[in-house]
Amino acid sequence: MIKTQKVLFGLKNYVLGVFCRYRAERHMSQKAFKKAIRSYTKAIKTDKGDYSLYSDRGCAYLDAGMPEKALADFNHGLRLQPDNAILHSNRGDAYAEMGKFSKAFADYERALKLEPKSSCTYSNRGQAYVERGDLKSALKDLNRSITLDSKNSAAYLNRGWVFFEMGDVDRALKDFQRALKLDPKSTDIFGSLGQTYQAMQLPDKAIEQYDKIIRLEPKSGFAYNNRAMLYQEKGDLLKAHADFAKAMRLSPADSGVYNNFALLMCGIKDGLKEAIHFFNAAIRLSPNNPLYLHNRGLAYLHAGKPKQALNDFNKAIQLDPERGLGYCGRGMANVALGALEAALQDFTQAMRWEPPSTELYCNRAQVYSDMENYTAALADYSSAIKVDPKCAFAYYNRGAIYQDMGRYPLAKADAAKALKLDPDIVSEE
Repeated sequence: MIKTQKVLFGLKNYVLGVFCRYRAERHMSQKAFKKAIRSYTKAIKTDKGDYSLYSDRGCAYLDAGMPEKALADFNHGLRLQPDNAILHSNRGDAYAEMGKFSKAFADYERALKLEPKSSCTYSNRGQAYVERGDLKSALKDLNRSITLDSKNSAAYLNRGWVFFEMGDVDRALKDFQRALKLDPKSTDIFGSLGQTYQAMQLPDKAIEQYDKIIRLEPKSGFAYNNRAMLYQEKGDLLKAHADFAKAMRLSPADSGVYNNFALLMCGIKDGLKEAIHFFNAAIRLSPNNPLYLHNRGLAYLHAGKPKQALNDFNKAIQLDPERGLGYCGRGMANVALGALEAALQDFTQAMRWEPPSTELYCNRAQVYSDMENYTAALADYSSAIKVDPKCAFAYYNRGAIYQDMGRYPLAKADAAKALKLDPDIVSEE
């Protein structure tokens, strides 16, 4: 049997801070919101007929991440004043937070009929379009919002995220910078700038933004978590470890922080046991998150526990059958268990959902090689090289197959290329 270097890859896992709502509760303390809610509640007890108090308390509930309670307050306010544009717009926000977009857009439409030049309503509807995935409509609304009020910082912030989602980070950066000029102490905007600088591969500038958040809001677990990931990216594992520890203390219910810390531990010598412990914590908080299950599966695999890994990958695939990560992981687990036919099917299935990658081609090539289908193995190693001409493993393993087939000039050329790209590749075998 042809001897090739046994290297199985996992798909790259870029974990970034979550910016799906971009609302203040991501950075402000729940304690502050609860204090505001208590104040509005006392005021309502003394004047139950003031619709504005219900509107204000509803906004506080919304910012605190309690859209159902916000909805109840907006409904009460609208019973007192049915034609209030602000209340309809606010109720639209509550419905959007709850994922009830048909009702949300009906409320926005009603608000705009009552107040056609409301920059705020256009901005909020634009954000709702973002959450629904309709970036074109979102951009149209946000442009309209800015035309109506060029000093609406929220509209610039929301439009910046539309550009970001469209892949236009330069225009996103300009909008975030405009928003910051209008609202220079917004932690939302600093966080948005941080993510943008990270996407632009400017980690030091990104870290500066999270430093600013922490100075303004010392108990922001969000900022510590994101800064930790940047320190990890820069290779400063001690600072990353310290920031993750702080983030976990400040945000004990945030499953993403535990997942991110576990990923850090996976890259530290003898850290797999601790990594699995924190993946467990993340999964207890979010048991139906396929990414966390995939990550724990990889940790089990590297810890020499392929059966546990297989179980996690199976669950991840059940939860998200149209994502290549789970199939790639299950393929590696099946290789470890000696189930080569199943592994081959998994890697092929992963290619249906993931863009071409050296990892997947090399994984499948190794399986073909183990099954002595050398023609298919050669084809996959060649495909891996097309995707990444600097993949030393692909050259090395393809050269080994050429050597065994007696195609010595090709074998010699591949071996030389592999050694040039990675002089230590022979010792890694």
